[in-house]
Amino acid sequence: MRKFLLFTALLLVSNYFIQAQTPGEIGPVTSIEATIPFQGYDETEAFLGMGEYQIYYDNVNGVFDNPFIVVDGFDPDDNSNTASIYNYFHYGDAMLNILDDLRDMGVDVVVLNFPNYTREADGTEIHGGADYIERNGFVLTSLIEEIKNQRVGTRELALLGPSMGGQITRYALTYMEQNGLDHETGLWISFDSPHRGANVPISLQYLVNYLAENGAGDEMIAMRDLQLNSAAAKQMLLDHYAEHLVGGEPLEQDYAIQLPTPVAAYRNTFMTTMNDLGFPNTTRNISVANGSGVGTMVESPGATIIDTNLDLSEIQENAGLNLALYFTPEADINNYVVDYIQPTYYGVPISDTEYYTYATSPDYTAGLDSAPGGTVLFQNYLNSGSSGLVTQFINALEVDAFSFIPVLSAMNIDDTNWYTPISGTETTPFDNAFIPTENQRHLKVTEANASFLMDEFNLFYESISVEDLNASNFKLIENPVSDVIRLRLSSQTAVAKLTVKIVNTTGQEIASYDFTNPSSLLNIPSPSADGYYMLSISDGNSSVVKKLVVLK
Repeated sequence: MRKFLLFTALLLVSNYFIQAQTPGEIGPVTSIEATIPFQGYDETEAFLGMGEYQIYYDNVNGVFDNPFIVVDGFDPDDNSNTASIYNYFHYGDAMLNILDDLRDMGVDVVVLNFPNYTREADGTEIHGGADYIERNGFVLTSLIEEIKNQRVGTRELALLGPSMGGQITRYALTYMEQNGLDHETGLWISFDSPHRGANVPISLQYLVNYLAENGAGDEMIAMRDLQLNSAAAKQMLLDHYAEHLVGGEPLEQDYAIQLPTPVAAYRNTFMTTMNDLGFPNTTRNISVANGSGVGTMVESPGATIIDTNLDLSEIQENAGLNLALYFTPEADINNYVVDYIQPTYYGVPISDTEYYTYATSPDYTAGLDSAPGGTVLFQNYLNSGSSGLVTQFINALEVDAFSFIPVLSAMNIDDTNWYTPISGTETTPFDNAFIPTENQRHLKVTEANASFLMDEFNLFYESISVEDLNASNFKLIENPVSDVIRLRLSSQTAVAKLTVKIVNTTGQEIASYDFTNPSSLLNIPSPSADGYYMLSISDGNSSVVKKLVVLK
């Protein structure tokens, strides 16, 4: 019987602690389902969201005791998996990665992705990276609870939310705080997240919709339906082409609607929710912005995006398309944003088919497209399309990028003029922030903002020091043990004081023992119950962890 119990205990230990056997180990991709359902604004019932996560264990001792959760952003095509999300955080030399730096400090990185999946409840195909922010937020709340249960010890969690991930993490943390759920999180980082909205040039939106409606292929239809018409896009975009169209018409603009106009049923509902929740109150809140804090514009209002003729022969023989697109104009100016989209045949415009649209910027601020902010390359935005049409478009561009996350949005600064420089006296929900002077690519990790983040990490993880103690200097004479834990110290281990704590699998401290000028052999009472435990051995400055099986 004892042999069977021994085998069972060792098997359980192997299963539970496999994550801690080797420092630097990468765990499997694991599915996770929300426990709280969410009913979307256009849905008749509530559904549970789905996600997947992967743990990158620290490079120090491999013990899962310092969880740092990274949450994916807007990814409607599911182009990012957990590995590519992790690899996104390279900076400087291509070999440097802030997540690697964290793991070298003893931090365990958990990456959460929102994949595409078929919802079992109704058979609907869900693009998780563009689903409702609230539903993905509930996936994160489930992950937080899961990580709390897996964690060894009681170290607070830390969360990093890039782009839309900043909205998801903000929603999850504040929801938990206001509904009696302890997220046990001490640090929250928002990385160029659209707290006051995001922007895609309205002229580009019109073009994508035009091409989708006029037989330019499935790629354009998918681009419109996912990049622009998904739930998350409509929740975040400050201006949306569909709100400018004549009711029921697929293309015709209602010329009475020229100011930036979001999809009210989505954007207004979402912002009401977020404003009611506010921001996390029990965390240290950090923001990294990619937009200029001194008012530097992205190109200029009304700038020409493209003025060219595209060859559409791959769609229809001898067909072409003349087009001219512009950024939104200066403040209080009414102007074309689409001067013309005009089909041609054998290079000759087809009569009475010219398509054009107007836009007006408010009298208190110039157009969103050139506002100081984290930028997105047109090439990257259109990356979901691989056709020759997209390639021609990219090659003919006269500006390469547009403002995607205005810096005031990333900082949640309440100023209606998107061009206002940041003085540092504004009211924000953030305890500290990094704001560059020049506009950078959205989510770009630079040596400067990486250094800023490492300062924050060092502050938060100041109790994690480089190990002066070495695990090989401590040996369990028996394992499993019965009534007494016998711990041998090597002759190299000379410390004035040693503390040995026994922690169970839920992170609960069972017992703690202090030894002054410890001898080479310590006899420690074992826990009363059979099972598997961890020994945390500390000299007051650093610590090591040993795995332990108890069999009475």
